[in-house]
Amino acid sequence: MPELKQRKEDFVTGLSGGSIEEINWVTSTAVCAYFCWNLTSSTKDSFQVGYVIDFLLNWGGLLLAITIYSDNPLGLNILILVPSVIYWLGSRLSKPRAKKDNAKSHKRSESKDSESSEVQLVKRPFITAYRGGMMVITVLAILAVDFQIFPRRFAKVETWGTSLMDLGVGSFVFSNGVVSSRTLLKAKITGRKVSLLQKITNALKSSASILVLGLLRLYFVKNLEYQEHVTEYGVHWNFFITLALLPLAMIPIDVVTAYVPRIVVAVAMSFACDLLIVRKEGFLGFLINSPRRTLVEANREGLVSFVGYCSIFLWGQTTGFYTLVSKVTKNNMYNPSNMFVGNAKNLSGWDKLTSKRPLSGLLLWSFISIAFAQAVYAWHPFNISRRFANLPYVVWVASYNIAALTLYCVVDTLFGNGPSNYRIPTSLDAINSNGLFLFLLANVSTGLINMSVPTIDVSPVTAFLILIAYASFLAFTAAILLKKGISIKL
Repeated sequence: MPELKQRKEDFVTGLSGGSIEEINWVTSTAVCAYFCWNLTSSTKDSFQVGYVIDFLLNWGGLLLAITIYSDNPLGLNILILVPSVIYWLGSRLSKPRAKKDNAKSHKRSESKDSESSEVQLVKRPFITAYRGGMMVITVLAILAVDFQIFPRRFAKVETWGTSLMDLGVGSFVFSNGVVSSRTLLKAKITGRKVSLLQKITNALKSSASILVLGLLRLYFVKNLEYQEHVTEYGVHWNFFITLALLPLAMIPIDVVTAYVPRIVVAVAMSFACDLLIVRKEGFLGFLINSPRRTLVEANREGLVSFVGYCSIFLWGQTTGFYTLVSKVTKNNMYNPSNMFVGNAKNLSGWDKLTSKRPLSGLLLWSFISIAFAQAVYAWHPFNISRRFANLPYVVWVASYNIAALTLYCVVDTLFGNGPSNYRIPTSLDAINSNGLFLFLLANVSTGLINMSVPTIDVSPVTAFLILIAYASFLAFTAAILLKKGISIKL
Protein backbone atom coordinates (compact mmCIF):
# COMPACT_ATOMS: atom_id res chain seq x y z
CA MET A 1 0.00 0.00 0.00
CA PRO A 2 2.71 2.59 0.82
CA GLU A 3 4.39 1.69 -2.49
CA LEU A 4 1.15 2.28 -4.44
CA LYS A 5 0.61 5.55 -2.59
CA GLN A 6 4.09 6.72 -3.57
CA ARG A 7 3.54 5.70 -7.20
CA LYS A 8 0.28 7.66 -7.30
CA GLU A 9 1.98 10.73 -5.84
CA ASP A 10 4.80 10.45 -8.39
CA PHE A 11 2.14 10.17 -11.11
CA VAL A 12 0.92 13.74 -10.43
CA THR A 13 4.25 15.31 -9.41
CA GLY A 14 6.76 17.29 -11.46
CA LEU A 15 4.43 18.01 -14.41
CA SER A 16 4.84 20.96 -16.78
CA GLY A 17 1.39 21.15 -18.41
CA GLY A 18 0.47 22.01 -22.01
CA SER A 19 -0.47 25.00 -24.16
CA ILE A 20 -3.25 27.51 -23.57
CA GLU A 21 -4.42 27.00 -27.16
CA GLU A 22 -4.97 23.28 -26.59
CA ILE A 23 -6.83 23.95 -23.34
CA ASN A 24 -9.11 26.36 -25.21
CA TRP A 25 -9.88 23.73 -27.85
CA VAL A 26 -10.58 21.00 -25.31
CA THR A 27 -12.91 23.15 -23.22
CA SER A 28 -14.66 24.48 -26.34
CA THR A 29 -16.49 21.14 -26.38
CA ALA A 30 -18.65 22.45 -23.54
CA VAL A 31 -19.85 25.41 -25.63
CA CYS A 32 -20.27 23.18 -28.69
CA ALA A 33 -22.42 20.77 -26.65
CA TYR A 34 -24.57 23.65 -25.37
CA PHE A 35 -25.04 24.92 -28.92
CA CYS A 36 -26.00 21.45 -30.14
CA TRP A 37 -28.43 20.95 -27.26
CA ASN A 38 -30.20 24.13 -28.31
CA LEU A 39 -30.38 22.79 -31.86
CA THR A 40 -31.81 19.41 -30.88
CA SER A 41 -34.09 20.47 -28.03
CA SER A 42 -36.83 21.86 -30.26
CA THR A 43 -38.46 18.41 -30.32
CA LYS A 44 -40.18 17.60 -27.04
CA ASP A 45 -39.24 14.05 -26.05
CA SER A 46 -39.92 12.23 -22.82
CA PHE A 47 -37.82 13.16 -19.75
CA GLN A 48 -35.80 9.93 -19.96
CA VAL A 49 -34.93 10.19 -23.67
CA GLY A 50 -34.29 13.94 -23.45
CA TYR A 51 -32.02 13.52 -20.45
CA VAL A 52 -30.04 10.73 -22.14
CA ILE A 53 -29.27 13.02 -25.09
CA ASP A 54 -28.52 15.83 -22.67
CA PHE A 55 -26.11 13.61 -20.70
CA LEU A 56 -24.36 12.36 -23.83
CA LEU A 57 -23.81 15.90 -25.06
CA ASN A 58 -22.91 17.76 -21.89
CA TRP A 59 -21.21 14.99 -19.87
CA GLY A 60 -20.17 12.43 -22.46
CA GLY A 61 -18.73 15.03 -24.80
CA LEU A 62 -16.54 16.54 -22.09
CA LEU A 63 -15.42 13.12 -20.87
CA LEU A 64 -14.34 12.22 -24.40
CA ALA A 65 -12.58 15.59 -24.75
CA ILE A 66 -10.31 14.96 -21.74
CA THR A 67 -9.63 11.29 -22.49
CA ILE A 68 -10.06 9.50 -25.85
CA TYR A 69 -10.29 12.65 -28.00
CA SER A 70 -7.78 14.72 -26.02
CA ASP A 71 -5.47 14.84 -29.05
CA ASN A 72 -8.26 15.79 -31.46
CA PRO A 73 -10.81 18.11 -29.78
CA LEU A 74 -11.68 19.75 -33.11
CA GLY A 75 -12.60 16.34 -34.56
CA LEU A 76 -14.76 15.67 -31.50
CA ASN A 77 -16.57 18.99 -31.90
CA ILE A 78 -17.29 18.17 -35.54
CA LEU A 79 -18.48 14.70 -34.50
CA ILE A 80 -20.93 16.32 -32.06
CA LEU A 81 -21.97 19.15 -34.36
CA VAL A 82 -22.70 17.29 -37.62
CA PRO A 83 -25.38 14.86 -36.29
CA SER A 84 -26.99 17.73 -34.36
CA VAL A 85 -27.21 19.90 -37.46
CA ILE A 86 -28.62 17.00 -39.49
CA TYR A 87 -31.22 16.33 -36.77
CA TRP A 88 -32.14 20.02 -36.65
CA LEU A 89 -32.49 20.25 -40.42
CA GLY A 90 -34.72 17.16 -40.43
CA SER A 91 -36.92 18.60 -37.67
CA ARG A 92 -37.12 21.94 -39.45
CA LEU A 93 -38.21 20.35 -42.71
CA SER A 94 -40.81 18.17 -41.04
CA LYS A 95 -42.16 20.94 -38.76
CA PRO A 96 -41.81 24.27 -40.61
CA ARG A 97 -44.22 26.09 -38.28
CA ALA A 98 -42.18 25.34 -35.15
CA LYS A 99 -39.46 27.78 -36.08
CA LYS A 100 -41.96 30.54 -36.76
CA ASP A 101 -43.75 29.90 -33.50
CA ASN A 102 -40.43 29.92 -31.63
CA ALA A 103 -39.41 33.14 -33.34
CA LYS A 104 -42.69 34.76 -32.31
CA SER A 105 -42.29 33.60 -28.73
CA HIS A 106 -38.73 34.97 -28.69
CA LYS A 107 -39.99 38.33 -29.91
CA ARG A 108 -42.75 38.33 -27.33
CA SER A 109 -40.29 37.52 -24.53
CA GLU A 110 -37.90 40.21 -25.75
CA SER A 111 -40.66 42.81 -25.87
CA LYS A 112 -41.80 41.72 -22.42
CA ASP A 113 -38.27 42.25 -21.11
CA SER A 114 -38.10 45.70 -22.66
CA GLU A 115 -41.48 46.85 -21.30
CA SER A 116 -40.52 46.95 -17.63
CA SER A 117 -38.15 49.66 -16.43
CA GLU A 118 -37.66 48.16 -12.99
CA VAL A 119 -34.15 46.87 -12.28
CA GLN A 120 -34.29 43.28 -11.04
CA LEU A 121 -31.97 40.36 -10.52
CA VAL A 122 -32.51 37.73 -13.20
CA LYS A 123 -31.42 34.18 -13.92
CA ARG A 124 -29.75 33.93 -17.31
CA PRO A 125 -29.44 30.59 -19.15
CA PHE A 126 -25.92 31.23 -20.42
CA ILE A 127 -24.56 31.75 -16.89
CA THR A 128 -26.18 28.52 -15.68
CA ALA A 129 -24.79 26.69 -18.72
CA TYR A 130 -21.32 28.16 -18.17
CA ARG A 131 -21.25 27.23 -14.48
CA GLY A 132 -22.74 23.81 -15.17
CA GLY A 133 -20.19 23.02 -17.88
CA MET A 134 -17.36 24.19 -15.64
CA MET A 135 -18.61 21.98 -12.81
CA VAL A 136 -18.94 18.94 -15.11
CA ILE A 137 -15.39 19.16 -16.40
CA THR A 138 -14.12 19.80 -12.85
CA VAL A 139 -15.75 16.74 -11.29
CA LEU A 140 -14.69 14.58 -14.24
CA ALA A 141 -11.08 15.73 -14.08
CA ILE A 142 -10.59 15.18 -10.33
CA LEU A 143 -11.09 11.44 -10.86
CA ALA A 144 -9.79 11.11 -14.43
CA VAL A 145 -6.39 12.55 -13.40
CA ASP A 146 -5.66 9.33 -11.48
CA PHE A 147 -5.92 7.19 -14.63
CA GLN A 148 -3.43 6.74 -17.47
CA ILE A 149 -6.19 7.64 -19.97
CA PHE A 150 -6.04 11.25 -18.75
CA PRO A 151 -3.08 13.04 -20.43
CA ARG A 152 -0.42 14.20 -17.99
CA ARG A 153 -0.34 17.63 -19.65
CA PHE A 154 -3.89 18.22 -18.35
CA ALA A 155 -2.91 17.56 -14.71
CA LYS A 156 -1.78 20.34 -12.35
CA VAL A 157 1.72 21.59 -13.06
CA GLU A 158 4.41 21.58 -10.40
CA THR A 159 5.26 25.30 -10.38
CA TRP A 160 5.30 27.01 -13.79
CA GLY A 161 3.02 26.38 -16.76
CA THR A 162 -0.61 25.90 -17.73
CA SER A 163 -2.93 22.93 -17.61
CA LEU A 164 -6.62 22.10 -17.75
CA MET A 165 -6.83 21.38 -14.01
CA ASP A 166 -4.93 24.56 -13.13
CA LEU A 167 -7.56 26.49 -15.07
CA GLY A 168 -10.33 24.52 -13.35
CA VAL A 169 -9.61 25.62 -9.78
CA GLY A 170 -9.35 29.26 -10.80
CA SER A 171 -12.55 29.03 -12.84
CA PHE A 172 -14.37 27.58 -9.83
CA VAL A 173 -13.41 30.66 -7.79
CA PHE A 174 -14.29 33.03 -10.66
CA SER A 175 -17.77 31.51 -11.04
CA ASN A 176 -18.33 31.79 -7.27
CA GLY A 177 -17.46 35.45 -7.59
CA VAL A 178 -20.06 35.90 -10.33
CA VAL A 179 -22.74 34.31 -8.14
CA SER A 180 -21.71 36.27 -5.02
CA SER A 181 -22.29 39.54 -6.88
CA ARG A 182 -26.03 38.83 -6.56
CA THR A 183 -25.81 39.72 -2.86
CA LEU A 184 -24.12 43.03 -3.64
CA LEU A 185 -26.61 43.84 -6.39
CA LYS A 186 -29.58 42.91 -4.21
CA ALA A 187 -28.39 45.25 -1.47
CA LYS A 188 -27.94 48.02 -4.03
CA ILE A 189 -31.36 47.49 -5.62
CA THR A 190 -33.25 47.30 -2.33
CA GLY A 191 -31.19 50.04 -0.70
CA ARG A 192 -30.75 47.91 2.41
CA LYS A 193 -27.64 48.63 4.47
CA VAL A 194 -25.87 45.64 5.99
CA SER A 195 -24.00 46.26 9.23
CA LEU A 196 -20.44 45.09 9.73
CA LEU A 197 -21.61 42.63 12.40
CA GLN A 198 -24.16 41.16 10.00
CA LYS A 199 -21.52 40.84 7.27
CA ILE A 200 -19.21 38.97 9.65
CA THR A 201 -22.07 36.71 10.79
CA ASN A 202 -23.07 35.92 7.19
CA ALA A 203 -19.45 35.25 6.22
CA LEU A 204 -18.95 32.91 9.17
CA LYS A 205 -22.13 31.01 8.28
CA SER A 206 -21.01 30.72 4.67
CA SER A 207 -17.48 29.64 5.61
CA ALA A 208 -18.17 27.27 8.51
CA SER A 209 -19.47 24.24 6.60
CA ILE A 210 -16.82 24.52 3.85
CA LEU A 211 -14.06 24.88 6.44
CA VAL A 212 -15.31 21.72 8.17
CA LEU A 213 -15.11 19.92 4.81
CA GLY A 214 -11.56 21.16 4.37
CA LEU A 215 -10.55 19.93 7.83
CA LEU A 216 -12.26 16.57 7.23
CA ARG A 217 -10.37 16.20 3.96
CA LEU A 218 -7.13 16.96 5.79
CA TYR A 219 -7.93 14.34 8.44
CA PHE A 220 -8.76 11.59 5.96
CA VAL A 221 -5.76 12.32 3.72
CA LYS A 222 -3.41 12.11 6.71
CA ASN A 223 -5.00 9.03 8.27
CA LEU A 224 -6.08 6.83 5.34
CA GLU A 225 -2.79 6.65 3.42
CA TYR A 226 -4.38 8.65 0.59
CA GLN A 227 -1.98 10.17 -1.93
CA GLU A 228 -1.26 13.88 -1.54
CA HIS A 229 0.68 16.49 -3.47
CA VAL A 230 2.16 18.86 -0.89
CA THR A 231 3.22 21.60 -3.33
CA GLU A 232 -0.39 22.16 -4.47
CA TYR A 233 -1.39 24.16 -1.39
CA GLY A 234 0.92 23.02 1.42
CA VAL A 235 0.97 20.38 4.13
CA HIS A 236 -2.34 21.25 5.80
CA TRP A 237 -4.02 23.60 3.34
CA ASN A 238 -6.42 22.46 0.59
CA PHE A 239 -8.84 24.01 -1.88
CA PHE A 240 -11.77 23.77 0.53
CA ILE A 241 -9.89 25.97 2.99
CA THR A 242 -9.30 28.55 0.24
CA LEU A 243 -13.03 28.55 -0.57
CA ALA A 244 -13.95 28.84 3.12
CA LEU A 245 -11.73 31.87 3.74
CA LEU A 246 -12.87 33.87 0.70
CA PRO A 247 -16.11 35.25 2.28
CA LEU A 248 -14.15 36.36 5.35
CA ALA A 249 -11.48 38.02 3.22
CA MET A 250 -14.16 39.99 1.35
CA ILE A 251 -15.22 41.84 4.54
CA PRO A 252 -12.18 44.21 4.74
CA ILE A 253 -12.02 44.32 0.94
CA ASP A 254 -15.65 45.53 0.85
CA VAL A 255 -14.62 48.55 2.93
CA VAL A 256 -12.08 49.52 0.26
CA THR A 257 -14.41 48.79 -2.66
CA ALA A 258 -16.90 51.30 -1.31
CA TYR A 259 -14.48 53.91 -2.71
CA VAL A 260 -12.47 52.02 -5.33
CA PRO A 261 -13.89 49.70 -8.04
CA ARG A 262 -13.37 46.02 -7.33
CA ILE A 263 -11.49 45.44 -10.56
CA VAL A 264 -8.92 48.06 -9.51
CA VAL A 265 -8.51 46.37 -6.12
CA ALA A 266 -8.17 42.98 -7.87
CA VAL A 267 -5.37 44.19 -10.13
CA ALA A 268 -3.64 46.07 -7.31
CA MET A 269 -3.63 42.98 -5.06
CA SER A 270 -2.09 40.85 -7.81
CA PHE A 271 0.53 43.47 -8.63
CA ALA A 272 1.49 43.88 -4.96
CA CYS A 273 1.92 40.14 -4.44
CA ASP A 274 3.88 39.81 -7.67
CA LEU A 275 6.24 42.59 -6.66
CA LEU A 276 7.22 40.46 -3.67
CA ILE A 277 7.81 37.43 -5.87
CA VAL A 278 9.70 39.31 -8.58
CA ARG A 279 11.52 42.03 -6.64
CA LYS A 280 11.92 40.80 -3.06
CA GLU A 281 15.26 39.06 -2.89
CA GLY A 282 14.98 35.53 -1.56
CA PHE A 283 11.16 35.46 -1.47
CA LEU A 284 10.76 33.18 -4.48
CA GLY A 285 13.50 30.94 -3.16
CA PHE A 286 11.62 30.72 0.13
CA LEU A 287 8.41 29.76 -1.67
CA ILE A 288 10.04 26.99 -3.70
CA ASN A 289 12.85 25.60 -1.57
CA SER A 290 12.28 26.50 2.07
CA PRO A 291 11.94 23.61 4.55
CA ARG A 292 8.49 23.16 6.11
CA ARG A 293 9.29 23.62 9.79
CA THR A 294 6.67 26.14 10.94
CA LEU A 295 2.95 26.32 10.15
CA VAL A 296 3.55 29.24 7.76
CA GLU A 297 6.39 27.46 5.97
CA ALA A 298 4.34 24.28 5.74
CA ASN A 299 1.43 26.05 4.05
CA ARG A 300 3.15 28.85 2.16
CA GLU A 301 1.56 27.92 -1.20
CA GLY A 302 -1.95 28.20 0.25
CA LEU A 303 -1.20 31.52 1.95
CA VAL A 304 0.44 33.18 -1.06
CA SER A 305 -2.01 31.85 -3.66
CA PHE A 306 -4.94 33.03 -1.54
CA VAL A 307 -4.19 36.62 -2.60
CA GLY A 308 -4.49 35.61 -6.24
CA TYR A 309 -7.73 33.73 -5.63
CA CYS A 310 -9.18 36.81 -3.91
CA SER A 311 -8.28 38.77 -7.04
CA ILE A 312 -9.97 36.18 -9.29
CA PHE A 313 -13.06 36.31 -7.06
CA LEU A 314 -13.22 40.10 -7.50
CA TRP A 315 -12.93 39.71 -11.29
CA GLY A 316 -15.91 37.36 -11.10
CA GLN A 317 -17.94 39.81 -9.01
CA THR A 318 -17.28 42.57 -11.54
CA THR A 319 -18.57 40.30 -14.31
CA GLY A 320 -21.76 39.68 -12.35
CA PHE A 321 -22.55 43.40 -12.16
CA TYR A 322 -23.46 43.66 -15.86
CA THR A 323 -24.75 40.13 -16.48
CA LEU A 324 -27.15 39.46 -13.59
CA VAL A 325 -29.53 42.44 -13.78
CA SER A 326 -32.56 42.81 -16.02
CA LYS A 327 -31.65 46.27 -17.31
CA VAL A 328 -28.62 48.30 -18.25
CA THR A 329 -27.54 50.23 -15.17
CA LYS A 330 -25.16 53.13 -14.93
CA ASN A 331 -21.45 52.17 -14.81
CA ASN A 332 -22.33 48.47 -14.41
CA MET A 333 -19.08 47.50 -16.13
CA TYR A 334 -17.23 48.06 -12.87
CA ASN A 335 -19.74 48.87 -10.10
CA PRO A 336 -22.99 47.42 -8.74
CA SER A 337 -25.72 49.89 -9.69
CA ASN A 338 -29.49 50.29 -9.50
CA MET A 339 -29.70 53.35 -11.73
CA PHE A 340 -31.55 52.30 -14.89
CA VAL A 341 -30.15 53.78 -18.10
CA GLY A 342 -33.25 54.51 -20.15
CA ASN A 343 -31.86 56.87 -22.76
CA ALA A 344 -28.22 56.54 -23.76
CA LYS A 345 -28.30 60.00 -25.34
CA ASN A 346 -28.45 61.58 -21.90
CA LEU A 347 -25.25 59.87 -20.77
CA SER A 348 -21.74 61.28 -20.81
CA GLY A 349 -19.09 59.57 -22.91
CA TRP A 350 -17.65 57.67 -19.94
CA ASP A 351 -21.05 56.61 -18.63
CA LYS A 352 -22.08 55.41 -22.08
CA LEU A 353 -18.86 53.39 -22.42
CA THR A 354 -19.25 51.76 -18.99
CA SER A 355 -23.00 51.00 -19.06
CA LYS A 356 -23.62 47.89 -21.14
CA ARG A 357 -25.95 44.99 -21.80
CA PRO A 358 -24.55 41.51 -20.99
CA LEU A 359 -23.29 40.63 -24.48
CA SER A 360 -21.75 44.02 -25.28
CA GLY A 361 -20.25 44.16 -21.77
CA LEU A 362 -18.74 40.70 -22.13
CA LEU A 363 -17.35 41.52 -25.56
CA LEU A 364 -15.72 44.71 -24.26
CA TRP A 365 -14.31 43.07 -21.13
CA SER A 366 -13.08 40.11 -23.21
CA PHE A 367 -11.10 42.49 -25.38
CA ILE A 368 -9.72 44.37 -22.37
CA SER A 369 -8.83 41.27 -20.34
CA ILE A 370 -7.21 39.43 -23.24
CA ALA A 371 -5.17 42.50 -24.20
CA PHE A 372 -4.16 42.96 -20.56
CA ALA A 373 -3.22 39.29 -20.30
CA GLN A 374 -1.03 39.48 -23.40
CA ALA A 375 0.73 42.54 -21.99
CA VAL A 376 1.35 40.76 -18.68
CA TYR A 377 2.71 37.66 -20.44
CA ALA A 378 5.11 39.85 -22.41
CA TRP A 379 6.24 41.90 -19.40
CA HIS A 380 6.36 39.33 -16.63
CA PRO A 381 9.70 37.59 -16.03
CA PHE A 382 8.01 34.34 -14.92
CA ASN A 383 5.49 31.99 -16.46
CA ILE A 384 1.95 31.38 -15.23
CA SER A 385 1.88 29.69 -11.82
CA ARG A 386 -1.23 28.20 -10.26
CA ARG A 387 0.92 27.18 -7.29
CA PHE A 388 1.38 30.86 -6.32
CA ALA A 389 -1.66 32.28 -8.20
CA ASN A 390 0.61 35.00 -9.58
CA LEU A 391 -0.53 37.87 -11.81
CA PRO A 392 -0.14 35.92 -15.09
CA TYR A 393 -2.31 33.15 -13.62
CA VAL A 394 -4.99 35.59 -12.44
CA VAL A 395 -5.31 37.36 -15.81
CA TRP A 396 -5.28 34.01 -17.65
CA VAL A 397 -8.17 32.68 -15.56
CA ALA A 398 -10.10 35.96 -15.77
CA SER A 399 -9.69 36.43 -19.53
CA TYR A 400 -10.56 32.79 -20.24
CA ASN A 401 -13.74 32.85 -18.17
CA ILE A 402 -14.96 36.16 -19.54
CA ALA A 403 -14.36 34.90 -23.09
CA ALA A 404 -16.16 31.62 -22.29
CA LEU A 405 -19.14 33.52 -20.90
CA THR A 406 -19.17 35.60 -24.09
CA LEU A 407 -19.47 32.46 -26.24
CA TYR A 408 -22.28 31.08 -24.08
CA CYS A 409 -24.04 34.46 -24.30
CA VAL A 410 -23.72 34.42 -28.10
CA VAL A 411 -25.41 30.99 -28.17
CA ASP A 412 -28.28 32.33 -26.06
CA THR A 413 -28.60 35.31 -28.36
CA LEU A 414 -28.77 33.06 -31.44
CA PHE A 415 -31.53 30.92 -29.95
CA GLY A 416 -33.46 33.68 -28.19
CA ASN A 417 -32.80 32.34 -24.71
CA GLY A 418 -33.22 34.75 -21.83
CA PRO A 419 -34.82 35.33 -18.42
CA SER A 420 -38.32 35.23 -19.96
CA ASN A 421 -37.52 32.29 -22.23
CA TYR A 422 -35.35 30.23 -19.92
CA ARG A 423 -34.11 27.13 -21.73
CA ILE A 424 -31.25 25.12 -20.25
CA PRO A 425 -30.07 21.49 -20.37
CA THR A 426 -31.44 19.64 -17.35
CA SER A 427 -28.05 18.10 -16.54
CA LEU A 428 -26.37 21.52 -16.35
CA ASP A 429 -29.23 23.07 -14.38
CA ALA A 430 -29.11 20.11 -11.99
CA ILE A 431 -25.39 20.25 -11.20
CA ASN A 432 -25.55 24.05 -10.93
CA SER A 433 -28.42 23.87 -8.42
CA ASN A 434 -26.41 21.80 -5.92
CA GLY A 435 -22.90 22.62 -7.09
CA LEU A 436 -20.99 22.57 -3.81
CA PHE A 437 -22.73 19.44 -2.52
CA LEU A 438 -22.04 17.59 -5.79
CA PHE A 439 -18.44 18.80 -5.75
CA LEU A 440 -18.12 17.29 -2.27
CA LEU A 441 -19.83 14.09 -3.44
CA ALA A 442 -17.41 13.92 -6.37
CA ASN A 443 -14.44 14.28 -4.00
CA VAL A 444 -15.78 11.53 -1.71
CA SER A 445 -16.48 9.26 -4.69
CA THR A 446 -13.01 9.92 -6.07
CA GLY A 447 -11.47 8.95 -2.73
CA LEU A 448 -13.49 5.73 -2.49
CA ILE A 449 -12.60 4.72 -6.05
CA ASN A 450 -8.93 5.43 -5.46
CA MET A 451 -8.90 3.31 -2.31
CA SER A 452 -10.72 0.47 -4.10
CA VAL A 453 -8.99 0.45 -7.49
CA PRO A 454 -5.28 0.71 -8.43
CA THR A 455 -6.19 3.51 -10.84
CA ILE A 456 -2.76 3.95 -12.45
CA ASP A 457 -2.60 0.26 -13.40
CA VAL A 458 -5.99 -0.26 -15.07
CA SER A 459 -6.38 -0.40 -18.85
CA PRO A 460 -7.79 2.55 -20.82
CA VAL A 461 -11.02 0.63 -21.50
CA THR A 462 -11.55 -0.15 -17.80
CA ALA A 463 -10.68 3.44 -16.86
CA PHE A 464 -13.23 4.82 -19.32
CA LEU A 465 -15.96 2.48 -18.06
CA ILE A 466 -15.26 3.54 -14.46
CA LEU A 467 -15.39 7.20 -15.48
CA ILE A 468 -18.69 6.68 -17.35
CA ALA A 469 -20.20 4.97 -14.29
CA TYR A 470 -18.92 7.76 -12.02
CA ALA A 471 -20.28 10.47 -14.35
CA SER A 472 -23.64 8.69 -14.61
CA PHE A 473 -23.89 8.45 -10.83
CA LEU A 474 -23.21 12.16 -10.32
CA ALA A 475 -25.51 13.25 -13.17
CA PHE A 476 -28.31 10.95 -11.99
CA THR A 477 -27.98 12.19 -8.40
CA ALA A 478 -28.03 15.81 -9.58
CA ALA A 479 -31.13 15.18 -11.73
CA ILE A 480 -33.04 13.49 -8.88
CA LEU A 481 -32.26 16.36 -6.51
CA LEU A 482 -33.46 18.87 -9.12
CA LYS A 483 -36.63 16.92 -9.89
CA LYS A 484 -37.47 16.62 -6.19
CA GLY A 485 -36.76 20.32 -5.66
CA ILE A 486 -34.03 19.55 -3.12
CA SER A 487 -31.37 22.22 -2.67
CA ILE A 488 -28.55 21.30 -0.29
CA LYS A 489 -26.73 24.35 1.03
CA LEU A 490 -23.28 23.84 2.53
